[in-house]
Amino acid sequence: MRLIKEQQSPAAANELVACEHLSQRDFGCVWHHHPELEIFFLLRGGTERWIGDKITPLKVGEVLLLGSDLPHDFRNDRKGRQAGVEWILVQFRPNLFGEEWTQHSSVSAIRRLLERARQGLEFRGATRKLAAALLHRMPKAHGLRRLALLIEFLELAAGSDELKEIATPGFHATTDAQTSDRIGNVVAHIKANLAKPLYVPELAGLAGLSESAFSRLFKKCTGRSVPQYLNELRIARAARLLAETDLSVKQIAHQCGYPTSAYFHRQFQRHQELPPLAYREAIRRHA
Repeated sequence: MRLIKEQQSPAAANELVACEHLSQRDFGCVWHHHPELEIFFLLRGGTERWIGDKITPLKVGEVLLLGSDLPHDFRNDRKGRQAGVEWILVQFRPNLFGEEWTQHSSVSAIRRLLERARQGLEFRGATRKLAAALLHRMPKAHGLRRLALLIEFLELAAGSDELKEIATPGFHATTDAQTSDRIGNVVAHIKANLAKPLYVPELAGLAGLSESAFSRLFKKCTGRSVPQYLNELRIARAARLLAETDLSVKQIAHQCGYPTSAYFHRQFQRHQELPPLAYREAIRRHA
């Protein structure tokens, strides 16, 4: 299944904050991405969401924040199309207030929120209810009033501990914004050589550090040990290859740096709760 880059409609592109209240038989989606951040609020219907490398059932009332260029798809199966779907969709560009607006210390919490949104965020608890109330008001608001509601929404989300990441960290792997150049260079090397065996001594040498010093700095910058980071990155790449190509499981295991298909199978099922071929089948069921 090919990943499609979606373009905003001319009307939406002219809005600082595009917002629509939609009701139809299905979402009209394909596996797609776009540079705009997206807020999704489900009011009725829907059967399944596919965000990054995670496929899960849709729940009426759920509120999601999806980061820039995070691949996603929303689905409503044949039975569900009889009742249709209804949702509120909000989109805005990361540079809404200019290229460097998130660098100001006064909005550091929102900057961290947008970085987390690269994995997709699901709102829970009281935060979800408060966010839903704001989103109900947004379609009828226009101009600066809609912008004010979006800022209120982002402030609410940035201050909440009731948001849960959706995709695995490796799907949009990043280092901490304050990371050292040494670790940034190592991460670039890992991504370029993921199909090859990669070991801590080699990576520490690239950083010019001892193994122990490198391991401490790597975990500080990425939030994960080297083996954890490698495995998450490999699982995420495998998920994309299963979704977007017809490569065999053996070929995918090789391209993602796993020594055997059996080992890859075990790791993939542990992370995704589905064997590789069942994951591919679930993705393509409604394509």
